[in-house]
Amino acid sequence: MTVSPDDPRNAYEQVADDLRKKIASGTLKAGQRLDGNAKMAERYGVAAMTIRHALDILRKERLIVSQQGRGTFVASDPESADSAERATQMVGELGEIKAALELINSRLDRLEEQVRERP
Repeated sequence: MTVSPDDPRNAYEQVADDLRKKIASGTLKAGQRLDGNAKMAERYGVAAMTIRHALDILRKERLIVSQQGRGTFVASDPESADSAERATQMVGELGEIKAALELINSRLDRLEEQVRERP
């Protein structure tokens, strides 16, 4: 998966969401070591700083753990995976809400413009 410039989410959010989905689905298993930042940056087509930001989010959500000198690993808490799945669903729903609000704002802007143009 590469980051999409057409996606309204920030690049780090797209990366975090992708990794979250892989953890929730079991593609990335508990205890599995993640690739290094440089390798993930290359795979996602982003800067290493973007990967670090995405991993910070997942660390705060307790989906991953980092060990000095060893690397970053998928957390072993299965409850976290359920939380990740719920979070992924919420992200999708929030994306739909955002798109609907943008459409409403666009329509409102057009209506306001039409009112201003009336004599």
